[in-house]
Formats: sequence, C-alpha cells, structure tokens
Amino acid sequence: MSGDAETEPRSDETELPAQSEVERVSREFTKVFHDLRKQTFSTTTWLGVQLVKTPNDILVMQQIINETKPDLIVETGVYLGGSALLFATLMDQLDIDGKVIAVDIDLDAVRDPVREHPKIELIEGSSVDPEVVARIRAEARGHDRVMVDLDADHRAHHVLEELRAYSPLVTPGCYLIVEDSFLGGRPVRPEAVPGPSEALDAWFGEDPPFVPDRWHERYLLTQNPRGYLRRVGDDAPEPRPPRPPSFMIGALELSGSEESFPTPSPDEAIERLTEAAGRPDLEVEELRRSINNMAKRDRQTHIEADLDRRRQELTVDSLLREMEAQRELLAERNRLLARERARLRRIEGSGPYRAYRGLRRIPGFSHYFHWRDRSRKSDAQARARTRAENREKQTERFSEHHRGQ
Repeated sequence: MSGDAETEPRSDETELPAQSEVERVSREFTKVFHDLRKQTFSTTTWLGVQLVKTPNDILVMQQIINETKPDLIVETGVYLGGSALLFATLMDQLDIDGKVIAVDIDLDAVRDPVREHPKIELIEGSSVDPEVVARIRAEARGHDRVMVDLDADHRAHHVLEELRAYSPLVTPGCYLIVEDSFLGGRPVRPEAVPGPSEALDAWFGEDPPFVPDRWHERYLLTQNPRGYLRRVGDDAPEPRPPRPPSFMIGALELSGSEESFPTPSPDEAIERLTEAAGRPDLEVEELRRSINNMAKRDRQTHIEADLDRRRQELTVDSLLREMEAQRELLAERNRLLARERARLRRIEGSGPYRAYRGLRRIPGFSHYFHWRDRSRKSDAQARARTRAENREKQTERFSEHHRGQ
C-alpha cells in the first residue's frame, strides 16, 4: 500500500495561501532574518570570504549571470570583497572571458583571495567621482555584455547619482541591481530613509529603459525588492520561463502601507469574541489576539505617519541639492589632488631631485639605497601583517556594514 501511495499522482489543485498572507509572512521573516544578522548576514560566505547578502539573493545573482553571460560586471561597494569573488568565480565556472571591476572608497578590508583573483580589478575611490566613472565607462566600451551591481552608500542622493552614472553602461537584456532597497521600513529599519527605494522612485520618474524583474523575487526573502532591473530594448529576450498563474512575491516595497498589515476590523473582532463566548480557552485566546491586533495597528499607524513625513520631505529638488553639495566636495578634492600632482612634478623636475637620481646609480650610494628600500619594504610587509590580523577582529564592523544592516 505504501508503494501505491508513493506512485499515486498528486493533485495540482493544492490550496494556495492568499497574497496578503504571503506578504505578511515574507515581511515578518525578513525582519527576523535581519534582526538575527549576527547568525545570518554575518556568517554568510563565498569561498571563505564574507558577503552581506541573503542566500536567496546569492542564488538569484548566480542565475542572472548564468542567463545573461556578462563579460563585464561593475560593482560599487566592495567591503571584504565576497560579492566580487562570487562574480569572478562564476565567470570562471561558466568559462566567461571577462572581468569584475569593484570600486570602494576604502579597500583596506578586502581579503587576499579577492585581491589575487586575476579577473578582479579593484579601484579605490568614490563610485561617483567623475574620474572613477570616466575610467569605468572607458573600460565598458570594450565589452559586449555589461552588468552593474550598486551596493555602496545607500543614501538616496548617492544611489540616484549612481543610477544616472552607471545605468547607461548596462547592455540590453542584462541587469542593473540596486541592493538593500528593503531599508527604510521595507520592511527593516524604518528610520533609514531616504534610501535606495526612494532613489528608485525618483529615477523611475525619468523613464529609464529598465523594468523591475519581479521574477527574481520569487523566493520571497530578498534584500532587493524592485532592485533587479532588466534593461529593455533591441528586442532583448526574456531570459526565463513564463511566470506560473499562482506567482506571488512578498511585495516588501509596500511594507509601509496600511494594506500590507491587515488586521481584523472591530466588528470582526467582536464577532470572533461572541463565537468564543462560553469557551474559556478560545475566549482568552481571542482576547489576546484582539489586544495584539490593536497594539499592532497602533504601532503601524505611528510607523506610517513617520514614513509619510520622511517621504514627503524627499523630492527630486532636495536630491539634486544634495548631489550639488557632493559635487562641490568632489571638485574641492580634485583641486587638492591637482595641486599635489603639480607639486610632485615640480619636485621631479628640480635640480636636487635629478642629482638624487644620479646618486642612486653610483655603486656605493646604490648599495645604501637598495638597503634602505629593502628596509622600507620589510616595514610595509610588517604593517600588512598587522592589518591582516586586525581584519580578523572586525566582526562588529561587518555587522554594521551598509549603514544599519
């Protein structure tokens, strides 16, 4: 009988959960996953290097790279380098002749396997620095299929500037990924606004040639709601099977709306209490549920009011003002760099420096300079070892990465 039961065909008419229930469970699990980040985010690795991603999103990125075969992947925000190593090793496995360009304002924490991988090029600097953007754009011109992953500073003005700078590099059919749009109460860290999701709101108003590919949110847990953006145009094909009729997602980007937090109306609560009257166990349970629902509704009202206030403050004008302030800071930085380069050119062209270069070629002096260079190299290696030891003590920094994850 047991063998017959195993071979009996299963019905496809299994009762499915309602969309509202799928959204509720997805939100609650996402918040739990985030709150337990010391056992979730902080322990996720790729070939031994940590990366701040859910296992679901790692799997989705593997599928995207396998489907689209990009020969250039640009990543902003490197941290330890786990994501760059993920992209590069996937290229190796798929026999893609390409490279990964990873840019971050600070590369001190990047692990050695990332630095040593032949397909990874690291750039230290701001991802919106005009010189960095120009360098990456020049590199992208030599590639046929380009993918971009934005995972740097998650403040809205920065993400918007990145979207404008890097979206033109993405080739039709390939992907632009905006990470951590689940911040700002969608559904984690309600105070972290304006953030990536608000930047997407502003950018979509500019009618870019991209569509959010919600198919890649089908595993329900994701850090990137609305963040998997596929470039359209030039008859770019859909690189996946059609969605099933029962397709549902967590809709995390709606987490701040009242509809996303369904609670029974007062009439429904009274009806349930009436039905449970006379049965102490059910009556107590219904009372407890009603109290929890009222508290939940009250908390949600406060959260929604705060989110509405913050989102009303976010306008394209305010983003542009912030971007202008950032440009002024970058212009000042570039001016200081230009002044320093000019000073170095003056030194190199001076008589004393030319005399110094001549001394280095004299045998006796040459021996001394070689000894001094070896000593400096030894000191640098000692400092590198110290940095490597300090990296092992940075678990707390890892938990605080990306402004609140």
